[in-house]
Amino acid sequence: MSVLPSLSSLPPTADDRLTEIGDQLLESLESLVDRNRSLRATGAAAPSDLIAAEVAQHLAVARSALSRIPRLR
Repeated sequence: MSVLPSLSSLPPTADDRLTEIGDQLLESLESLVDRNRSLRATGAAAPSDLIAAEVAQHLAVARSALSRIPRLR
């Protein structure tokens, strides 16, 4: 019987959270690119204003998540 907690039960570190936020941002931007490429293939590209707004939204979500991580001093 082990008294040490399993690795899966440990809370995520700040580095873990930073990696997760970065991964989520990259995945969402890759998804946006894939959707736009699919639309272009059918001849119906999304307006650049719509694409820019979606990128801005993804960046805002990432910034918000980053602002909630305690900073090391």
